[in-house]
Formats: sequence, C-alpha cells, structure tokens
Amino acid sequence: MSDASIEPQLAREKWNRRYAEDGLRPFPDRPAEWLAENRALLVGPAGRRALDVACGDGRKALYLAQLGFAVVAVDVSDVAITALRAAALDRRLAVDPRRLDLEREPLPVERYDAIVQFNYLQRDLFEPLAAALAPGGILIVETVTRAHVEELGNRFDPRFVLDYNELLRSFPALHVRHYREGLVDRGGRPRAVASLVAERLSESDHA
Repeated sequence: MSDASIEPQLAREKWNRRYAEDGLRPFPDRPAEWLAENRALLVGPAGRRALDVACGDGRKALYLAQLGFAVVAVDVSDVAITALRAAALDRRLAVDPRRLDLEREPLPVERYDAIVQFNYLQRDLFEPLAAALAPGGILIVETVTRAHVEELGNRFDPRFVLDYNELLRSFPALHVRHYREGLVDRGGRPRAVASLVAERLSESDHA
C-alpha cells in the first residue's frame, strides 16, 4: 500500500467499524436542518439529478428523493452503502448508493442539479464539486469550523475544521445565495458550523 492510499483506507475502516458497531438505520426521516431550511431552492420537476456526498445513513438522500430528485448517494463505507442499497431497493427509492473514494475517484462534470455535503471536509474537492453542478444547479454545504474546538471545547482533527470565513471563499465560480457561520443546535447539542448555499449560474444569467 502506498503512502497516498493509507489515509483513505484508514477512513474506510474507521467508518465501517463505527457503522457495524453502532448499527446503521438506513434513510431516517429527519433531514439535515440546513437542507430543509433551503427547500424552496430545491423544489422542481421530477427527474432532476442530485448527489449526496459522504451520505452516511442516507437521510439527506431520502429528503432529496422525496423532492423528486434521482439521487446518487456516495460514501467510503462499504457497510453504509450495503445497508442503503438493500433499503433503497426494498422501499423503491430513487436513490443509487455507491461506494466511492472521493480522494481518488473523480466526479463527473456538469451532471447534477443539486449537490449536498454535510459534516465532511476535503478541500481539494471544492473545485470538482462546483464543476459537477449543471448550469443552474444548487450546492448546499455545512460542516464544523475552528470555533467547534476553540469555543465549544470539542476534540476534532484540525485538518477537518474550516477556518473562519473559509467556506464563504471556497467556491469563487459559484454565486452564493445564503451563508451563515456560528453556533447552531444540531440534535440537541451546540455545533459551530459554516453553512453555504451556492448556485452555478447559467449562461443566460451571465449575459
């Protein structure tokens, strides 16, 4: 195993172990708050395509499917994807779960009408995420900031926390529709997060 492949493999093993030990209930009907708050930007005709990055238990993918999207849900964990595939088939959901190593496998270009990414940070993925949006597509992102450690006292690998205002500056090719940064309640506990909604403008919007 090369040095470059060690960390992705460790991440895969970590999440497989966590989901196997804790149990994973596929597709809980409780969408991420920031996603639900921006529902108005996601409502539209059926058949649009969405991508759920680092999908975990699939709750965001379920919400997008309920809004009429055909959803590709990707995660590094075999355990999560196996559970989601079985549940999606059983429930006849328009969700296609796929195991994907985002550190080594590229995203398609101009494919998705919506992309969501929550509680996951891979900085070299910012540009590919923007490029994967179809014209008019919406990107919704939320993850923790330095304040999660410095103000709330949580332990967190510093590589995977956003600097102050970092997310706001991370998608220069997109038009920022909504942004906020600060303390929020998530699952009854405070989290320090940055939350972004950005749009890939169409050619007519630039004209």
